[in-house]
Amino acid sequence: MVTRLVWIVAVTLGLLAGGFVLHFPGSYGEPAWSASAAVFGFILGAVNGLFVGILGWIALRLSRRDGGRLLVTMGFIVGGTHALNDGSSSQLPFALYQLAAGLVAAGTAAWILRERRRSALAIIGIAWTLGLIVGGWSGDILGLPLTETPMGWAQDHAWDGLVTGLVWGTATAVIGLPDALRRR
Repeated sequence: MVTRLVWIVAVTLGLLAGGFVLHFPGSYGEPAWSASAAVFGFILGAVNGLFVGILGWIALRLSRRDGGRLLVTMGFIVGGTHALNDGSSSQLPFALYQLAAGLVAAGTAAWILRERRRSALAIIGIAWTLGLIVGGWSGDILGLPLTETPMGWAQDHAWDGLVTGLVWGTATAVIGLPDALRRR
């Protein structure tokens, strides 16, 4: 139980802090996909993901090998999400990009973490997608960003990180991902 709670806290704190510090408005709202914004978004997201991975590694007291796997996994998941969102155009709905990010999350968990339970992979992807969508939409309801300034965007992205962290961290804790990571 404690393992799962510290996992939720580590994931949520990492995504919240990364959202506040490493925000970039990207190109959403532009008519075309922006490859340069996607590359820059991947780099920022990967740094944020590494921070989440470090917190998870410490919280779960993982071995060097398993902690390294978690670092790479979170770098790919958060980096891939940022690449999709930051490079995106308004020609496609926001939720479609989040669905693609959920597929990245599930695929990365299967590939790097070697998660083989199909139900767990489905929950990993769905929870990531839902966390992103609920974070974005609830931020809109709250009127975020409060200002069109770097601080306003930082608050908006911190909110997104908080919500995504709570949703994904809780869902992955419920399916036992933290315990599975410690057993590998």
